[in-house]
Amino acid sequence: MAQPINSSPITQDLSQVNKKMALRFAKEGWGTQPNWQQVWDELMAPDIIYHFNSLPDKVVGLEANKQFNQDLFVGFPKLKNTIENVVAEDDVVIYRSTLEGKQSGPFLGMPATNKTVRVNDFTMLKIKDGKISEWWYETNLLSVMQQLGLIPDA
Repeated sequence: MAQPINSSPITQDLSQVNKKMALRFAKEGWGTQPNWQQVWDELMAPDIIYHFNSLPDKVVGLEANKQFNQDLFVGFPKLKNTIENVVAEDDVVIYRSTLEGKQSGPFLGMPATNKTVRVNDFTMLKIKDGKISEWWYETNLLSVMQQLGLIPDA
């Protein structure tokens, strides 16, 4: 099978290594897994930068990111994350997931509703020197809030 013109075997190898790391992060580092914080210690740079849902402020640093995400998963302690697609090129990996779970605790300042949500999300990771150095995450929080009955459907 012929290789694409702009893709060397070294670039392909780097892409595959980074893809493997990203999938480990997505599966073993998922906030409902028992040892997710240890996985983050292994995979993330100490000065990781997290861009959450296009909010203007970034979450900077490994410990700040752990706390931020721990707070998110309090509301959905059994949230299922199903990886649907993965694309890797050089130092960037993007994956799309389907999330499904019941909100049984507080989430983004909202009390538990005990309702189930199902939503797609996108994650993009930049990997530098074998560590995740930057992370972008997007999901439709409007849909989440509507499914939880916290705001009316449009």
